[in-house]
Amino acid sequence: MSAGVGYQLVAGPGFDLDYRRIDVAASKDRSGPAAELRRQVLRTMLDLASGKSDGHHALSYAPGKGDLRDCVTAYLRSDPQKPADYRIVFREMGPTAPGGLARRELLAIKPRRRPNNIYAHVCARLHRHLGDRQPGLDRFDSWQDLSGGVATRQAELDAKRAIAHAWVGQQPLQFARPIVIGAPLGARHEATLRQAAMAQDGDATRTSEPTGHPTTRSVSPRAFGGRPRQGPTGWPDRNK
Repeated sequence: MSAGVGYQLVAGPGFDLDYRRIDVAASKDRSGPAAELRRQVLRTMLDLASGKSDGHHALSYAPGKGDLRDCVTAYLRSDPQKPADYRIVFREMGPTAPGGLARRELLAIKPRRRPNNIYAHVCARLHRHLGDRQPGLDRFDSWQDLSGGVATRQAELDAKRAIAHAWVGQQPLQFARPIVIGAPLGARHEATLRQAAMAQDGDATRTSEPTGHPTTRSVSPRAFGGRPRQGPTGWPDRNK
């Protein structure tokens, strides 16, 4: 826990769309699981902003799930009496200017148990292919050296956060913006976010499998249909 520090939360259109789907469902049934999930999301966001929470654990690389060594997950419960069934995934990054607040970029809110669902969406939003290891993220493998060899969950979170804050290549997504928890968006801005989310993540009605996670085309590391780019994480060119 990094209590008393304070962080600026930023989020892109994919995360906004995830939250709005939960918000719409919660508004239809204010005593149902979606309403409880919405409360959990807002509470978790407040805890991440205040430094009360650093997330549950750091993520890693696994073939088929993608390279998310710079990401952290937090668990959510739509039913307080049952195990966590949703996740928030976010990234740590340094401030925009010296002396400013470090940032936490919220990437996705998705069900926990659907095969690869949240990992596929996060990789799509970060323009990473599920099968690729990102050479630029090798720096996060040194976390045990920074933690003094203490191999605990919190030690890993603390060490990887320090690595992310020191790395100039750790920058938010193109459409990410600072967010104020609970602040409404205008209708025009909502439409802009939805269009950007569809381009970035693949709309469920157009580019997803029946399980809900993006197809191979939508997780391909290409710049919105343009030529493949070499980003700070160092992913290679791919043809699919």
